[in-house]
Amino acid sequence: MNGYPVRAKAWRMLGACVCAGVLLAGRGRGADAAPDVAGQTVGPSPYGPSAAEVFTACSPPGIVDYDPIESLAILARESTVVIAGEIDRIQPGRDTIYSAPNQTSTTGSAVIVVRDVTVVAGKLDPAADASVYIEFGSGSPGQCTRTVPPGTAIVAYLEPAWDGAPIYVDEYLDPTSVYTEIEDPGAGRPAGQPLYQASALEGLVWQIPGSAEVVWPLHLGTGPGSIRDALPDGTLAGPE
Repeated sequence: MNGYPVRAKAWRMLGACVCAGVLLAGRGRGADAAPDVAGQTVGPSPYGPSAAEVFTACSPPGIVDYDPIESLAILARESTVVIAGEIDRIQPGRDTIYSAPNQTSTTGSAVIVVRDVTVVAGKLDPAADASVYIEFGSGSPGQCTRTVPPGTAIVAYLEPAWDGAPIYVDEYLDPTSVYTEIEDPGAGRPAGQPLYQASALEGLVWQIPGSAEVVWPLHLGTGPGSIRDALPDGTLAGPE
């Protein structure tokens, strides 16, 4: 999983997991241009799942004790890149085995494929193509894949996902613990494409087409609002 320190170190490995006005595809908009992201539509989604159904399908297992962010502007400064766009699809990602004395478990992940990307802050890896690949721990990657409709709006505060050696010892959690990436470290993305993860629990925000609610899938839940307000200058910082 993604072994690097930040606000809530315990959710950083794959299982406790995994942009100012420049269009990724064209990279031609000025830094002061407002990103074109979907706004709020009043009323229930005219088709597909509700925000609550999406949260239930895609949220990671377990409970995390962490310090909430002070503001989205601060989170943006602490992130490598912030993007806005649309979810093209969600697909199964890498699996991670956690092993420690007398305990072994496997955690799955899912990878969000984001299209129509606008870079809101920071910079993407130069190797990134017209899509961005975001990994996050999921209790049911298959169910999440089937639940989230294409065209779901997303704002994501990102940092690189752990993509190194197949074995990682996490001294923060347990000096004897070992996280082992198994079989297919490139799962969920084309060869050579960088892999990102959310830089905090508040770092992924979704809005289903036609919904008046936003989804914070990394343990936080759902709440009324517009995806526009999840941008660094917005008023949302988590569900109410």
